[in-house]
Amino acid sequence: MKRNIFNLLFLVSVIAGSIFMNACDDGYRINTKKMIQDEQELMNDYLNSVKDTLAANGDSIDRLDSLGYVFFELNKGTEDSVQLGKKVGFRYVYYEITRDSTGVPFIYPYSSNYHSEYPKTYTAGEVNVYDGLYSGIDLALRNMSRGSKARVFVSSSLWNQDYTPRVIDLEVTYVEK
Repeated sequence: MKRNIFNLLFLVSVIAGSIFMNACDDGYRINTKKMIQDEQELMNDYLNSVKDTLAANGDSIDRLDSLGYVFFELNKGTEDSVQLGKKVGFRYVYYEITRDSTGVPFIYPYSSNYHSEYPKTYTAGEVNVYDGLYSGIDLALRNMSRGSKARVFVSSSLWNQDYTPRVIDLEVTYVEK
């Protein structure tokens, strides 16, 4: 008898909990397809507003459709190029692309190591998101050489999957020989 009462109470609590949880559902659903489209639109809107100016500075690589990044060389390096498996030192400024209150896209900086005594170092090809080395940074640096500077546009698929496009200013300060 006690067991039947326990089972009945358990069943009632499960049903009540399920009703309560459904009653609290405000219909909020994440539409990832829409978020990806919004991210791509934001990236394209900002990129189109600065593309001609950046392209006039040097070489560029546009892999936005296939890989999710666009690379603009701002200053050509004159020394050794970054090679897979070799240590690289670099300076950076990370920006997020967002829209102002009128809908115009702009970038704002949120992280930099220019204030640090030492550049960030890593081994080319070894991405480590826990150390802030995302695949977008690695792809960009592998197109650079010591002394070069670049501005890179990176979709969140090469960053941290948060549907926020990024812009990165990079400067290679050290390349292992």
